[in-house]
Amino acid sequence: MLNKWLCVLCAVVVVLLTGSPVDGFLSEYQDELASVSVEAMREITVSWNANSVLNGLYNGRILSQIGDATVQMRIRDEYVAELLGNERDRLSESCAEFLEEYYAFYRTMWGVDLRNCMREAYQDLEYDRLDRFRPQASSVQRIMKTATYQTVRTLSMSDIFDQESIRDKLTDELQSYRSTWESYETTLQEELERHDDTVTGTMRRMNLCIDRALVYQQVDVEVIEEEIETNCDDRARKTSK
Repeated sequence: MLNKWLCVLCAVVVVLLTGSPVDGFLSEYQDELASVSVEAMREITVSWNANSVLNGLYNGRILSQIGDATVQMRIRDEYVAELLGNERDRLSESCAEFLEEYYAFYRTMWGVDLRNCMREAYQDLEYDRLDRFRPQASSVQRIMKTATYQTVRTLSMSDIFDQESIRDKLTDELQSYRSTWESYETTLQEELERHDDTVTGTMRRMNLCIDRALVYQQVDVEVIEEEIETNCDDRARKTSK
């Protein structure tokens, strides 16, 4: 029985859309609704592509900054390892053991400090990728796609003999889609512009984090140099007291 009524409804819709001149306005509304949908989907695609480019550039800046910091840390790490190896024979056994333990511990901490900087930057990157633009674009995509079948949907919920009511409903629906797109079009542009503030904040925080990590590492390197220079003399005196 349900299938029978669905077939009747479909037949009525076809007649209304393609049949009598009296109801030719249905085709006009459908054309306008489809046009709004096509225009919106085209502009959304353009905006989405622009956002993808911004995400890529953002990722590249983070990688470049982290890459530079990693190189600096590795250079200092290699310097300490070489220094300990070259000076091993002239150090006392206790001093050499102490420095090896000190170096191993702080080498781990250097990696932790830099990974924390990366983790914070990654969280910002994920926010920018998932929360800044995508929800708005996905939402308007879902809405605007429905415009292509809005005429049929309106007819399915209307008294097919009340032509004026159908016309009024379609007029309202068309205006609603246009207003929705105008609003989202502005929103998407604002979301694209908001990207710069996100990047600026991320790079500022990451630079501070990296600078702090490099300072900590340099301080540790200088301590190791001093201990080597004195053969852990100060530590030995404190131990003997």
